[in-house]
Amino acid sequence: MENLYYSLSEEEFSKGRKILLWSFATLFFLAGLYVLFVSLILGQKSIAPVLSVAPFGISLVVFIIAGVATFKGTNLFFSIDSDKIEYKFGVFKPKTHSFKWIDIKELIMPRRQKKIKLIFKDKSSFVIDLTWIQRKKSSKIRNHMFHVAREKDLNVIKVLTLSRKG
Repeated sequence: MENLYYSLSEEEFSKGRKILLWSFATLFFLAGLYVLFVSLILGQKSIAPVLSVAPFGISLVVFIIAGVATFKGTNLFFSIDSDKIEYKFGVFKPKTHSFKWIDIKELIMPRRQKKIKLIFKDKSSFVIDLTWIQRKKSSKIRNHMFHVAREKDLNVIKVLTLSRKG
């Protein structure tokens, strides 16, 4: 079976979208400053200083989204070949995980979740969570893992959902 490699550090936000996010965050921050300026310094009694909480809150949320979109990790990938499954994914501290096919006893694949549970020959298990990957890529990864596991004569169990305990 052919190897599968996905670069997960592709641009999900274009430069224009990033500029718009930073602009909106700045505008909401300035709106909060303006409300404070008008109410406290100019003495407008009809505008309460508490009204600045909403623009500051919105600007904080948009600043966080813009920061994650701009400064997210690089070299993120998901690779499946004939020897192993290897991936590096994460928003803040990405970690590299690698699993050899010869160590895997069976796969549990839920239909309603974007997860795959690997059960190893030493009775331990690991859940690969594909929730944060684009839908098209995650479905291709799941499909490819299914076919490679069948090719390697591994037991593939399909369930509705994975239990919360494991």
